[in-house]
Amino acid sequence: MKDKFLIGELADIFNISADTLRHYDKINLLKPDQNEKNKYRYYSIRKFFLLSRILFLKNLNIPLGGIKEYLNDQNTDHLLKLLRKKEQDIDREIEHLNNMKLKIASKVNLIHESALYMDQMRICHLPERKGVFLDIENVEDDAERKRTFSAHESFLKVSSWLIEGQIYTALKMADILNREYLNYKYFVEIVSPENTPSTQITIIPEMDYLCLIFRGPYSEFIHAYDSMLSWIDEHGYRVAGDAIEKNIMDYGFTSSEEEYISEIQIPVV
Repeated sequence: MKDKFLIGELADIFNISADTLRHYDKINLLKPDQNEKNKYRYYSIRKFFLLSRILFLKNLNIPLGGIKEYLNDQNTDHLLKLLRKKEQDIDREIEHLNNMKLKIASKVNLIHESALYMDQMRICHLPERKGVFLDIENVEDDAERKRTFSAHESFLKVSSWLIEGQIYTALKMADILNREYLNYKYFVEIVSPENTPSTQITIIPEMDYLCLIFRGPYSEFIHAYDSMLSWIDEHGYRVAGDAIEKNIMDYGFTSSEEEYISEIQIPVV
């Protein structure tokens, strides 16, 4: 047995468990040899090198099924195909991770920026936005609200709600001017417009907005709107469209209403 490895010896060398080797044996990925006379099970030098190749591929996160398929048809072309496919998988994963990192950075920057401009009246020139308005003014219960969301499932999948974790509501211009602030509707901003029916999408044009970021419960919206309308009158502006309410921190992110952060954007000229 000087030129052969017992299961424990091989496991120690490769820093894996004996159970791992037993599993490879069970699925016919790496079977030990057996002495016909004394029934000892062992691994030859050839199996030693074969295990090193299996662990190399496994460390690339290639599934055992893919490794087994390759070992049943070992050749250069098959190896290159296996490695190139894994390289493509890694590229997709890198892109996915980079996108996640950008989303995290965007949310962190949004919260930091909110603290910087808290309670300040600002005229901001905002870019064009595309989306769908979900009017729930006459929706009386959660069952109807659920049906409304389900009917717009295709838009929600490519919206800021899902992709960026950013929910918007909106208030009609007529309600703002009448100082009625409770008949809001949801605005589903389309972040990824590919394969969405453009005929149903509303375009909010690029224009100036009076923006106000404030902290506190939703009941504070009334005071915020009143203050903004007073500022608009005092500075010679007029309301030019529906307002967008940006929920930066809400009950989906914090359990305290005092930590809610919202931004009201009223289009003005």
